[in-house]
Parts: sequence; C-alpha cells; structure tokens
Amino acid sequence: MTAEKTQNPPRTPGRPRSEQAKQDILHAAYKLLKNKGLKSVRSHEIARSAGVSSATLYRWWDSKEEIIFDACTEHVKPVLAIAGHGSPLRRLRDLVLQVTNFMRSEDGKVMARLVTGIHGDKKLQGMFLERFVFPRRQIHRRIIQEAIDAGELKHTTDPELLIDVLHGPIFFRWLQEHAPLDKDFVETLVEKVISAFTPK
Repeated sequence: MTAEKTQNPPRTPGRPRSEQAKQDILHAAYKLLKNKGLKSVRSHEIARSAGVSSATLYRWWDSKEEIIFDACTEHVKPVLAIAGHGSPLRRLRDLVLQVTNFMRSEDGKVMARLVTGIHGDKKLQGMFLERFVFPRRQIHRRIIQEAIDAGELKHTTDPELLIDVLHGPIFFRWLQEHAPLDKDFVETLVEKVISAFTPK
C-alpha cells in the first residue's frame, strides 16, 4: 500500500488577510484625516470605512491617535523618499526644496493636522520625533558633514544649528500661514543661510 503524499494547499495571491485588514485601516484613517482634524476622527468611523469591527483596530494599536499617526507617517514615506544628485551642498539645497514642496501639497496639509493634533500628547510627540523628525535630521547631518569634508561648508559649521536655521522659518510659515510658503521665499532663505556657512 502506497502512502498518499500530503500537499500544502495552494497559496492565495495578495496579502494575508490580517495584513490586508491592517492596510485597509491605515488607508481609511488617512482618508478621514484628510477631511477632519485629528480629534474629530472617531474610532468607529475608521472601522466602518475599513470594513472591520472596532475590536479589530486594537489588535495592532492602543488608541485611535496611534492609528492615525501610523496612517499618516506610512502614507508620506514614499513622498519624502530622499533623492538627489551632485555635490553635498546641492543635495542639501534640493532636500530643503523637496521638504517645502511636500509641505505645500495636500499631504503636507494632512501632516500639519497631525502635528497640531498631537500637541500636548507626550507619547505621540515622542513617536513623531522618533519615526519622522530624528531620522530626517540624521540624513541632513550626514549631508552637511559631507559638505564640510568637501570644503563646501566651513569646518566650524554646527550641523544642528544649520538644520534649524534652514527649516525653522519654513516650519513656522507652514503652521502659522501668516505669509506664503512659496519657492521664492525658500530659495532666498536657503541662499542667505548657506552663504553664512560657506568659506569666504
């Protein structure tokens, strides 16, 4: 008597069901944040829009705010992917312009809602710093150090100071909207700031 071989059932194409549900939740949360402030979005709205139960939300997250936070940061990762060619100084200029273009976009408006919505929440502010701010500052520091090593910036340049001076006015206009965050302003800002840090 020949033993029958057992075969594994064929794998279904696409994401596993649980992973698909998780992505649907993130997509639904981001879509809701595009139309509302952080505090106006409700957990049951996210669940209904994603086609899952409210209990399913808390398989991966502890709060509605964490769902929205992850939805937003995941959505903008491809938008803010680091690109650029040429000298370190040229890449630094391009990176500042890239960030500004993002801030002026619809995705930038959603991110602004997130930033203002998490104000006062130490846990979410910490998550934002760890997942978004600190990694990008590390990229800036690396490029600035390359520019220092190449002699394009003064050897006395403080990378942290340069990052803040470049981005502080942009961030302020982004959130306050007291003046336009346009290309002319950013290019003028970058040129004046960079000139203060370049060897004479």
